[in-house]
Amino acid sequence: MLPSTFEDYLEAVLTVTGNGRQPATMQDIAAALGTGRATAETTIASLVEEGYLERATGDAVRLTEKGRSVAAGVARKHRVLQCFLTEMLGVDADAASKEACTLEHGISDETIERLSSYMEGAEPPQERIRRCRGREACTLLDCKEGDTVRVAMIRGPRRNRRLLDLGIFPGEVVQIRRKLPNQSVVVRVKGCDIAISPEIATSIIVESCP
Repeated sequence: MLPSTFEDYLEAVLTVTGNGRQPATMQDIAAALGTGRATAETTIASLVEEGYLERATGDAVRLTEKGRSVAAGVARKHRVLQCFLTEMLGVDADAASKEACTLEHGISDETIERLSSYMEGAEPPQERIRRCRGREACTLLDCKEGDTVRVAMIRGPRRNRRLLDLGIFPGEVVQIRRKLPNQSVVVRVKGCDIAISPEIATSIIVESCP
């Protein structure tokens, strides 16, 4: 198992680039992690030496297939944990994200799979639903083209696994790109455009970004 710091760096490169296949600059990586450039350069040099990153133009680096596999696994753990904390326990999205950052390094793949499966069959607490409604939340289907919103909750948890894989989970910011004639909604998440059916869109509760 890689040290948690190394996993954080790989996950940061994935987040900065959207898919991990584009190069990320040293400045972008350091900013994403809230660390100094000198510290980032030292850690990145080690990851290059270990074969998780490769050099690109200038001071930029990109994930290797080996690095992308690790980064994707860590990112998925983060999404599942954050979703569990917000959906099942009612933890605030920002606080849940910080907790997920801590928990994601020590939890096993098997436990993550069991947690994801559990959420498919569990309903969020009623007080969580009331809280979202009390903040004047609406569904993704209610949004207009050009709106930028934050996912507050996902109703019908059996849809959680698919949405998690798409990068749509509580706390994530999405932009409404287009509304299609069949009422499907095209949203941009982490630099990628994704079409959401109207049935799924009505289950995604969103709120205005502050």
